[in-house]
Amino acid sequence: MSDHSWRIVPGPGAFAHARDLARETLESWNWPPERVDVVVLLVSELVTNAHRHAGTDAWLQLHPTPDGVRLTVHDASTRQPARRTPDLEAAVGGFGLHILERLASRWGVETNADGKRIWALVPAATTSPG
Repeated sequence: MSDHSWRIVPGPGAFAHARDLARETLESWNWPPERVDVVVLLVSELVTNAHRHAGTDAWLQLHPTPDGVRLTVHDASTRQPARRTPDLEAAVGGFGLHILERLASRWGVETNADGKRIWALVPAATTSPG
């Protein structure tokens, strides 16, 4: 298994394309389907946020780790992600960081002169309670 990286340009079908790339990669790594779905959801959230809030292309990377995957989405904005209260009535957003915190074992933001990278670690297997 090796790193996979893609540039996701905003436009019709961009989010579906990012999800498909992630799904195909993880399936080629023989990931359990339920764990593939977790990564695909996170990819969708992070790429959507890069396009919507940064207004730039998104660069998606999947990097295999000994126990899972590190997914990274880079955009060209240095503006930090902001936690919002989800609008449950209109269902128009505010869920991204909540989903990230719930599904990733760890996550973070790295900022430098060319923008920011939001990364998340997702284990390939669920951990069962003790």
